[in-house]
Amino acid sequence: MLTPKQAQSASLFLCVTFFPNERLSTAVLRLVSSFCGQVLDDANVSSRFYMAAHELAENITKYSSGSRVSLELALEEDQSSQVMKIRARNEASPERLREVERQLIALKAASDPVKHYDQLITETAMIEGISGLGLARVRAEGGLDMDYTIEGNELTIIAHAPIGRWEAEERVEA
Repeated sequence: MLTPKQAQSASLFLCVTFFPNERLSTAVLRLVSSFCGQVLDDANVSSRFYMAAHELAENITKYSSGSRVSLELALEEDQSSQVMKIRARNEASPERLREVERQLIALKAASDPVKHYDQLITETAMIEGISGLGLARVRAEGGLDMDYTIEGNELTIIAHAPIGRWEAEERVEA
């Protein structure tokens, strides 16, 4: 949940709590797609956040040990910038929490997120059933920063980026 201070600075905020099943996750993602399409006037930026929400919703649903999961989207702005944040929460087993923390530490430490993602693709290509690529994809393909917290058995993953990040990259490339 956003703190009162964050809620005051949020231009728009969407929070959906649901039972962790694939069907509800799909319905939530339709809502997220609509939210991103209405809030973000750039299709490229919108697709990055939708992809991140899709990967996070899939993970919290697939790996939840609790009866509820939540996905939050917030477009926060201050005088100089707009930041889009996606927060995904679920409860998970201690083993799963250790594994996701290991993945997130490696992801955050990677100096080149795309190279890290490519390496994970190579390492997991022959492993059947679980690829573990979703979080790395959010960082590498989406270009979003990742943070997380673990409190007891609750995991919160936050994918975020300033909205203007890609506009600056496009100006440099042009």
